Amino acid sequence: MPGRSLDALTARVAHACRTTSGAVALQRAVAETVRAAVPFDAWCVLTIDPASVLPTGGFHREGLALDYMPRFMAIEAGGEDALALPTLARGAERAVTLSTATGGDPARSAHYQEILVPTGFTREMRVLFSTNAHVWGALILFRSADAPDFSDADAALISGATAGVADAIRREMVLTEIAADEHVEGPGLLLLDPDFDRISTTTAAAHWLDRVDDDVDQRRGLPYCVLNLANQAWSRPGPARSRIRTRAGRWVTMHAERLAGPAEQISIIIEATRPVEIAALVADSYRLTAREREVVGLLARGHSRTEIARMLALSTHTVDDHIKRLFGKVGVRSRAELTAKLFFDQHMPRIQDEVPVGGTGWFLR
Repeated sequence: MPGRSLDALTARVAHACRTTSGAVALQRAVAETVRAAVPFDAWCVLTIDPASVLPTGGFHREGLALDYMPRFMAIEAGGEDALALPTLARGAERAVTLSTATGGDPARSAHYQEILVPTGFTREMRVLFSTNAHVWGALILFRSADAPDFSDADAALISGATAGVADAIRREMVLTEIAADEHVEGPGLLLLDPDFDRISTTTAAAHWLDRVDDDVDQRRGLPYCVLNLANQAWSRPGPARSRIRTRAGRWVTMHAERLAGPAEQISIIIEATRPVEIAALVADSYRLTAREREVVGLLARGHSRTEIARMLALSTHTVDDHIKRLFGKVGVRSRAELTAKLFFDQHMPRIQDEVPVGGTGWFLR
């Protein structure tokens, strides 16, 4: 078959990455490029949050029938079926077929029985776009039941030719983040006196204050969340910090500090929340401790309790205690329920709202 040369296919994939803008569009271009070398009948691409190995978006119109997507995503979000992305991410191979993943018995897979057989696309291969153990995207390929299965040679060819795609995806995410920042006001400064009345307000600070989704104290003309933070900074040693949401759905971070001097003041810096901070909102919403956040991240990526104990230098009994507590906080009873809840509570609403993804792999708001 023409185009099977690894060097030639690698060059064409690299050209697609250089000449295509947008993380999803780039992966679509890669899919079409490899199709000439490894034919397939249906396909989809995903952008992946490297912290949880859960999807943050993608393209599905060339994939399975949309009627099957809710069930397909529910099975995927559980993270325990054959070819589950967290399992693949921990493995050594970047491209794996369903036949290989099930030891030649695809009927062991829930999504094979419930999705692939009814749709007629029973041959499947998944390709991870990853670098340094971080997954940034995935390509899922299907062939119909009457077509030959994907071979080990197919998997090796696509894996080798797409080794540089992850870096290109991340580059496009960074560019998306930069473009988004161009339309956002920079940090603003608000100065208050000891009675929390305004001394001065920069233009950027006024911009953010006008957009805060909170009631306003009529005498001072300030949102109550700002006054609450000012009170914390005034009454406690050290700086105070909080995150607030604007009416448009953006997150804003406020840093408040009591300034010593002849006339004491309270300084409040207001700025757009960085994506790395937004990722912490997921854990904050369930009131997880620092250790529980580490455990939930490792669970979501498919690690066993024994592996988690070794990675965190803890006993398995201690890990079990952390898992029991975080399951109680999140309201789940198993790893599958945990990852599904994280996906449907945190990822799916943002995917449906088409929230762009930034350079960390997390949503920009």
